[in-house]
Amino acid sequence: MTILKFSLPGEQDRDAVEADVALALLAAECVYGKPRIRLEASYVVADDGSACVVKTSGEAGEAAARIFAGLTAARVGEDGYKVRREDGLA
Repeated sequence: MTILKFSLPGEQDRDAVEADVALALLAAECVYGKPRIRLEASYVVADDGSACVVKTSGEAGEAAARIFAGLTAARVGEDGYKVRREDGLA
């Protein structure tokens, strides 16, 4: 299992962050299928949209996280967010 902690600058539009995660999950679902995404990816978005935590386990979950990273970069810029990876947590 991997936990990815995305930090976004200042207050963000929570709905926009949530929409980016939903789009990332849908895109990964198109490749891996809904059941696999449900098993391998979960997330929570901060109330002010300044952070998003994505928990992944497996290739499908990693794909969703990578897509979310790309969408986030497109919205706030490559240097506009930070991500910290924590591997091997139970």
